[in-house]
Amino acid sequence: MISRAILAALAACGGLVVAAIPANAFDRGCGERAIECYEKVRRPDVYRSVDRPVVIAPGRREVVHVPAVVQLRPIRVEVAPQRIYAEHLPAVYGTTVRRQLVEPARVAYVHQPAVVERVAERVVVHPGGVRWERSIGRHGEERLCQVAVPPSTRTVVRDVVVAPARHVAVTTPAVYRDVAIPVLLSPPRTRHFVEPPLYAVEHRSVVLRPASVHVIDHPPVIGVERQRVLVQSGGSAWQRSSDRHW
Repeated sequence: MISRAILAALAACGGLVVAAIPANAFDRGCGERAIECYEKVRRPDVYRSVDRPVVIAPGRREVVHVPAVVQLRPIRVEVAPQRIYAEHLPAVYGTTVRRQLVEPARVAYVHQPAVVERVAERVVVHPGGVRWERSIGRHGEERLCQVAVPPSTRTVVRDVVVAPARHVAVTTPAVYRDVAIPVLLSPPRTRHFVEPPLYAVEHRSVVLRPASVHVIDHPPVIGVERQRVLVQSGGSAWQRSSDRHW
């Protein structure tokens, strides 16, 4: 019966559960002899500031068209092409005088007798030498002496060949005469002439740099945004009352 009374008192005070509290522990509605009192309070929510990346501008792709750079420049232009033409020249003849052989040279051989001269010359008949001579003296003594004998000569006349007999070549010179002969002075030929091309100067547009297309990727722009984030919900809780008597 006592337990049922405590539970009924707790329900009347807002559902506070306190174990082992006597029935006379509440004052003013819970009993005048209450030891402790609790009151239900509201707890505040707990927030925290958080920095979060925020896309300020999304990434984009930009196509940039760069125009061509064109400039007028003087250009040499061919007005008339090169021309080649030929001129045919006939042969040119003339007359020249040449010595022509009428009778060739001849060679005849003539016999020429030998040339003889009479020459007188001394000829050694005996070459001389040494001989022994015997002599007897006044008193009859005999003696041998070696005596030199001079050579003996005589004059001899003889014919001497001064030039031997021979065959002498007798040349009869050739006989020539002057003859007029036509000669080719210049053969037929063809001359080629070249006329150079004609040029003029014209101002034309010259592309210094062709047109181009560039793709530029722009990254997204990221910023930081500070937000208050609920960390914990407050809710309600029981708090010990500082005043025992309401």
